[in-house]
Amino acid sequence: MPDFFARIFQKKQPGSIDLQPVLAIGSLVGGRYRLDSEIGQGGMGMIFRAHDQIEDHEVALKVINPKTANALSLGQFARESEILSKLSHPHIVTMFEAGFVNDDPSLPFLAMEFLPGKPLSEMGALTYSRMISMARQICDALGYIHKQGFVYRDIKPENILLNKSGFEYSVKLVDFGLARPIGEAYLPNESNLAGTVFYLAPELIDGQVADIRSDLYALGILLYEMIVGRVPFSDVDESTVQLQHRQQPPPLPSQSRPGVPPELDTLVLRLLEKNPQDRPSSVQEVLEALDAVHFDKPAQGNLPTNIPDRAGVQLVIQLLADHSLVTLAGNDPSLALSAASHLAAQFPDGIWVVELEQISEPAGVFPAVFFTFSLNANPNRPPLITLIEFLREKNLLLLLTHCGHVSGACAQLAGAVLQACPDVRILAVSAKAFNLPMEKYADL
Repeated sequence: MPDFFARIFQKKQPGSIDLQPVLAIGSLVGGRYRLDSEIGQGGMGMIFRAHDQIEDHEVALKVINPKTANALSLGQFARESEILSKLSHPHIVTMFEAGFVNDDPSLPFLAMEFLPGKPLSEMGALTYSRMISMARQICDALGYIHKQGFVYRDIKPENILLNKSGFEYSVKLVDFGLARPIGEAYLPNESNLAGTVFYLAPELIDGQVADIRSDLYALGILLYEMIVGRVPFSDVDESTVQLQHRQQPPPLPSQSRPGVPPELDTLVLRLLEKNPQDRPSSVQEVLEALDAVHFDKPAQGNLPTNIPDRAGVQLVIQLLADHSLVTLAGNDPSLALSAASHLAAQFPDGIWVVELEQISEPAGVFPAVFFTFSLNANPNRPPLITLIEFLREKNLLLLLTHCGHVSGACAQLAGAVLQACPDVRILAVSAKAFNLPMEKYADL
């Protein structure tokens, strides 16, 4: 890696490289990586999906953008490769190789693991349980980075990729172009304001060198955004945002979202203290604070213990892992109940069965669901709003049986609930499909 770092500065004049055919789709980079498609482009680099013909697997190939390359971006690229080569963690993108396109020091590349997931910025609303799970993974990665002697310097939702496996999301931190050894001054011509202004700690705006606590400030901004759906300081004028970071107290997350656990409110405010000495001193303190967060959970319903284990159970479980609404054709709920009995560990807020066989009219669906959750209807509020407010922060499975004769009402309920409640899944048994975009109708 030192040779790579040295050679990267033996470059030609920036912009002197013709992208065609050097980076044409289908061309071979480094004698092994076939470029299959371009999947992203930024100020510093271009990202390609490529196939490693030696190891026979997909990789993400990051190549310096020769049209915008300069001494600073080449230095950042070299530093990223140097730091990533020293990191190995389940929640950090893995780098396989650093090299040069056509052995040209002005056109370095990094071959990294290909991550097919989506960034945190595209996730939308998160329940508290999901949020804390993701935050813990981010903290695990960040704590590891700090223990290896580096600061990350670029915490933001776009740099956090989420890969879904079954019912869970796994976090990966990507883009280490701004990462540095702790205490290292900025690269030549690199501004102390490098990064995204919405996540800059006050001391960085004042010209100090990034350290662990400036990473923790950015983590606080990220947590605030995960809770509320926006950053605390978001003026369109960057100088105003900088002033807000330095002088304006952040609003409480609970002012913008009901039901925020007070421990989470307190943690965010501690992370966003203007004086670095008033913030937690390490990621471990943040993890301990996350462990102390409490939010109400309803008593979990008890499923019968004599449900027969039927063929098709694993297929239903896989369908539920991939779809928020699975409707099983027919009127026999035994397969749905058998599958549900295997999923208790996946739904901390329970598995709840709503039996609709005796409901004769569509208007009876909501009262049956209310009865299941021991909810009281408010005559001055639509029942759907009451139900959504109750379910919005829950991570549970709702099992609706014998829906065929009231499928329209069930479809209305399922569509509205699943749109507003990100960690609720519905397993229904119905002779008729609900005909919703998120539905998987299966005749097993």
